[in-house]
Amino acid sequence: MKWSSHPCAENKKRTTFLLVFLGVLFVGLFIWFKLWGLLIGIVLVGSALYPYFIPTRYEFSEEYMVIKGFFLQQKKWWGEFRSFYPDRNGVFLSPFPEPTRLENYRGIYIRFGNKRDEVMEYVKKKVKPMEVI
Repeated sequence: MKWSSHPCAENKKRTTFLLVFLGVLFVGLFIWFKLWGLLIGIVLVGSALYPYFIPTRYEFSEEYMVIKGFFLQQKKWWGEFRSFYPDRNGVFLSPFPEPTRLENYRGIYIRFGNKRDEVMEYVKKKVKPMEVI
């Protein structure tokens, strides 16, 4: 199963608000800190927001998943995950059988795009929660 998720294109209203906000922010940075402040602001904000503006491609196979972003490509085996937590926009896959503080650093978030039902069906089939003793 393959699909792509592009949050910028999927939510036009939020993207418009974000672009207006960034425009005001960058003008303010230029006024207060001149060119160097503007450049540093663009780098910092751009590095934080690039997943929103750049599409992410997902590919699920029987043994593993591949997540392709702009700067990275991750290959994760289904056996690594022990639990999952869906929300409105995607599903978080965790390597731990129960919630822990470490899962934010070791888990992975999969955005649904326009394939919510198919992704959830596939994740439920592949991620088998372990019994905690």
